[in-house]
Amino acid sequence: MAEAVTTRQFTPKAGCPRCTALDTARRRARATHDRSAETDARVLIKKHMGGEHGTVLEAGWT
Repeated sequence: MAEAVTTRQFTPKAGCPRCTALDTARRRARATHDRSAETDARVLIKKHMGGEHGTVLEAGWT
């Protein structure tokens, strides 16, 4: 198994509909100042990136 890549920047993976949907949800929540929904999206993004793409998002990622 390859080692995980670590990054502080979230960039949706090209061609991944789940990345796109989660990023859209996070941006929408941020724009409407819905901090709870933004946090939920960030948690799901972090899990998705680690599980599906082998990318570990460091604390404080944007």
